Amino acid sequence: MLLRFRVANHRSIRGEQTLSLTAAPRRGEAKRTQPLQVAGIYGANASGKSNVLDSLRWMSDAIRLSHTHWKPTGGVPRRPFKLSPAGRETPSFFEVDFLHEGVRYSYGFEVDDEVVLGEWLNTFPRGRVRKLFDRGGPTDFTFGRGLAGETQRIRKLTRPNSLYLSCAASNNHPLLSGLYERLTSSGAYFIQHGELHERFRLDVVKHILDAEYATDDINELLRIADLGVERMELVETGAQEKKVVLRRRMEDAPPLSLEEESAGTRAWLSLLGHTLSILYIGGTLLADEIDSSLHPLLSSTLIRMFKDHDINRHGAQLIFSSHDTTLLGSLLNEEILARDEVWFTEKDDSGATSLYSLAEFHTRRDENIERGYLQGRYGAVPYLNFESIREIFKKGPVLKP
Repeated sequence: MLLRFRVANHRSIRGEQTLSLTAAPRRGEAKRTQPLQVAGIYGANASGKSNVLDSLRWMSDAIRLSHTHWKPTGGVPRRPFKLSPAGRETPSFFEVDFLHEGVRYSYGFEVDDEVVLGEWLNTFPRGRVRKLFDRGGPTDFTFGRGLAGETQRIRKLTRPNSLYLSCAASNNHPLLSGLYERLTSSGAYFIQHGELHERFRLDVVKHILDAEYATDDINELLRIADLGVERMELVETGAQEKKVVLRRRMEDAPPLSLEEESAGTRAWLSLLGHTLSILYIGGTLLADEIDSSLHPLLSSTLIRMFKDHDINRHGAQLIFSSHDTTLLGSLLNEEILARDEVWFTEKDDSGATSLYSLAEFHTRRDENIERGYLQGRYGAVPYLNFESIREIFKKGPVLKP
């Protein structure tokens, strides 16, 4: 379970930015460490919302792939800030605080184009920091007494351009393998909008249907969504191939393939596979443009599933970007997102993204957050001068009909 994520020099993120997933203290309260299940990121187009999610995905991929897939002499495939020459010359920084089996850990690293410049792992038993390992350069390691196992052998196997955590997991280190698993395959699923990514998500649904371990749950969620679909099935198409078809509620209606369904039906269905997987095992779902092709009541239902402790029994988290401002208000008289669950991105004149929380604003309890956001009260909205648009058409050519 993520508690905090920090990043610097990744794509449009130049200076260090922090995304906190712990509840903000209310007035008069001491600082709290209660984890949040949901964080929604809002901002204008091209403000960096997707890049915040991408930085988390890149960190997870680096942990998963650096030892086994990065070329030994290929450097580090990072994505620094490109709108300034200093971006290529400055290290990229990633750090995450998280809970694993009830224990808090802090893990991070710095990289340039060629090597790992620093890497560290700390734990916090009884609230006090304890160093497990620290890497002061590509080959400069120190280890804490709390880290058992074949640390020196793994150190010798760690390349200058790969992460120690990645190498340790490949060599079955007892503790670090579990942390690696938490931060990679069982820790973060990343889903994007677009036809290619939709097909990938639908393949996950197809796998669930084929394995028959959550078919009833998916079909029930399809029916609840009121899409006119009763159930979906896998049918043989020949040559040992299978495809997904959806059966309508009318008994005499022929089944339809996914390609024949509406964009909204495919969007909801394609989200269900990853959502159920992450709710069943715990971890973090990173969803870019969660509202794409979805009715606000469906996207709000997805958020409520993660915030409901009877449904989300393993502490799964949802971090998403959206333009759907209705999620900032109340649907059916129920608050969807609390103030510390709402984040904004905004770009400065140099094209660099800043990330900040709604909790930083002193809002009234009865304040209309949706209206305030659209009015620009919290920033992170595009500035559109409609009079300038009028001028374009006044000067434009006049064509005869």
